[in-house]
Amino acid sequence: MKKFISIFLSVVLTLSSCSYLDISPDLGLTEEDVFTKYKEFKAFLDAAYDGDAKKAAGSGECPLNLLYGSFPLRMDASSFRFTFSMMTDIADGGRQGLRPYSIKLGVLGENNVFVDSRIAIFQCMFRCIRVANICLEKVDMIQDGTKEDIEDLIGQAYFIRAWAHMTLCNYFGGMPYLDHALQAGEDFDIPRESAIVTYQKAAEDFKLAYDHFALAGRVRRDPGPGQAGHLNNSQQNRPNGVAAMALRGRCLTYAASPLNNKSSDNSLWEAAAKANAEALALAEQYQYDLLTWDKWQNNTWGVAYTNEQLWAWNFGSVKANNAIIVNHLPQPVTNNKSGGGVMPTQGCVDMYETIWGDPLYTEAERNEAYAKTDDGVAGPDGQKHHYYEQNPYKNRDPRMDKTIIYDGATHWKGTSGKPINIYYNGKSWPATSLNGKSRSFGVDWNSAAMAVTSTGYYYGGRWDGNYVSANYQITDPLIRLAEVYLNYAESANEAYGPTGKAPGATLTALEAVNKIRNRAGMPNVQDRFTKDKESLRPRIRNERCVEFMFEGHHYFIDERRWCIAEERMKAPLMGMFIESTTKNATYPNGKKYTRTPIQNQATWKDAMNYFFLPNEEANKLKNFVNNETW
Repeated sequence: MKKFISIFLSVVLTLSSCSYLDISPDLGLTEEDVFTKYKEFKAFLDAAYDGDAKKAAGSGECPLNLLYGSFPLRMDASSFRFTFSMMTDIADGGRQGLRPYSIKLGVLGENNVFVDSRIAIFQCMFRCIRVANICLEKVDMIQDGTKEDIEDLIGQAYFIRAWAHMTLCNYFGGMPYLDHALQAGEDFDIPRESAIVTYQKAAEDFKLAYDHFALAGRVRRDPGPGQAGHLNNSQQNRPNGVAAMALRGRCLTYAASPLNNKSSDNSLWEAAAKANAEALALAEQYQYDLLTWDKWQNNTWGVAYTNEQLWAWNFGSVKANNAIIVNHLPQPVTNNKSGGGVMPTQGCVDMYETIWGDPLYTEAERNEAYAKTDDGVAGPDGQKHHYYEQNPYKNRDPRMDKTIIYDGATHWKGTSGKPINIYYNGKSWPATSLNGKSRSFGVDWNSAAMAVTSTGYYYGGRWDGNYVSANYQITDPLIRLAEVYLNYAESANEAYGPTGKAPGATLTALEAVNKIRNRAGMPNVQDRFTKDKESLRPRIRNERCVEFMFEGHHYFIDERRWCIAEERMKAPLMGMFIESTTKNATYPNGKKYTRTPIQNQATWKDAMNYFFLPNEEANKLKNFVNNETW
């Protein structure tokens, strides 16, 4: 049956504002001009990264950011002042009316996700796919350029096609997998693939990308540690062979996850474990490594690139109130009173274990930690406890100090060793001195003040510790080595158990997760959690949450693919209300800590696993079943 595939043609063929991508004669360019010359061909492909057709072609302009528009930090930079973490149980959005999970299509809808330049995921990804497919079909036309440069272009085209399909699947579920550039009037109806098949096909494309990167000598872009030009290649922000293999492992891990792998097919986990093991071996061969703990935060800020980042996008040197990060950081830091700021919930903070490796996420776990009296903080009984609710931030996973801004913290640079105040003294909320300026981190939870905490916490993972003053480097780590270790730990544990290994692997699942824990100064997973895969699974998942807290949309995707979102999002979202009191054995800090529900609670239904496609687009494909509305 002949069918006009308008859902995609409207996205990837009607490019009046990006006409360079279709070689418009209005620009004075012909197909021969663009595709026979390496320089022009490369400019055509480069447009897929930032959508700058005007720069590439010399005229015209493109309102979309294409591949750049799919990078997590860029997607969180909307003027609507939300981040994707606010659609999970680990964060609230302050007083913006953008409560978790209540962000419906009126806010995060067609004018953003689908057609607007801020977060046009749907359009951007299909345009990227078209650019990649055109390049793959036309690459034999190049008449100059070295063999290595041409192989690099092919590798990038496969990589872009895989990344775009993977991104669509992350947010919308399985999609038609386009392996060629569609033309008007084509005589076929493209089926919507399952998420498993979409991820598997993307994994195949990532492998093809690696094969061509290897032929091009671009398995990594820079010379490697200890050599001139390390981390300073002019194309450092372009993908490479190690990144391609690592993302192949990510795709197969996602495919094997409960949301997609409803039959619990263990062969999917085995395939993922093998792919992740191969990516780890390749990363080691090419001298990628985990940063030392003292430089851990450099994966997201402080330097342009690190040797842990397999592929990253540096946004340059910006101030804390820059649009790229203002949605993450506190208003007292950015002085942006119009909105923004991620407010971690108490559930988020509870994910950070004690320094002895005691879980604290549930009340039962906190009671268990309190019952351990061999060391820790003094309780009202005169004994030392691993955890005590009235002195809750002592002896915690060191990553908490680098990620969560909490009351009483003295280590942030701009405070000069004085505490950040987020407590109520019975009359008011004491101010905090930050770089000599009086800043109000605390405020009444029922006030109308905007962009200040509604949970008792702020996110500080991309903060240099100062009030808005000087520029500092901000980078989006699109995939880093720590993720490959945790992807391997997860998939190997599911396939082979805690002490099993994928074929050819050097690490067990347990050894892989412990490597990430140990880097942060945390002990190995406690023996009681290593008996079988069911015991270790929650610790691997928790480790992933803590290592990537508010980074890369990991938690937004993870809690959905693990099918734990319903349980966590239907539970009451809590904060920590802190007020001054008489200092004594019960209240050693002179403060009373009370778990308190946040002002507006969440709702959840399974439709929230994916975004809804506009019916006017979804209905253009025969037998295309749309996602449910939120």
